[in-house]
Amino acid sequence: MVLVSLSVVVYSQKNDSLKVRLNHYTLTIGTGWTHYINNLEMGGQNLQKDYAGVSLKFFWEPEHRLSLGLETGYYKLFMAKGQLTDNTTGQVDRSVIPLIFLIRMRIIDNVHLGIGTGLALIMNKTVGGKQKVVTETISLSNFELSGAYIYPLSKHWLVGGEVKLLHVGNTEDNMCTIQATCAVRF
Repeated sequence: MVLVSLSVVVYSQKNDSLKVRLNHYTLTIGTGWTHYINNLEMGGQNLQKDYAGVSLKFFWEPEHRLSLGLETGYYKLFMAKGQLTDNTTGQVDRSVIPLIFLIRMRIIDNVHLGIGTGLALIMNKTVGGKQKVVTETISLSNFELSGAYIYPLSKHWLVGGEVKLLHVGNTEDNMCTIQATCAVRF
């Protein structure tokens, strides 16, 4: 009887009064310089390869080091101008909108490495003479490698920088980008 009554009085552990949330979600926007890595055999000398790009990411960050996310954005890869005839010039533009599934790992405090794969919408616009041709293609075999430094300003706001390499498999295009990022964690 003494043991039974003692077990009712003595608890092994009290419930914690603080609620700790182990899962977080992060929404990140980034913008910065993009550079097209030229793979064209003809017309490569007439390329404009440096532009500004923008990305948007959503991450699920559980309590361990791995995070899962989706990324999209808009990147202009290149623009080429050329003289077709004495009176006619031509211009070709290529842009890409990726939709990448990402896995990101925190290596040490604030330093993350990531890898991803997914789809990309490739948009081509060709203007020459009085004609304009616009095409859109979906590329299925794309991958991305990234490294980021993310510094927490407060519990909910983070800033940082990211270096990323994107490979578009359908056209064998490669692009690297350096972006400044701002994130909100909720």
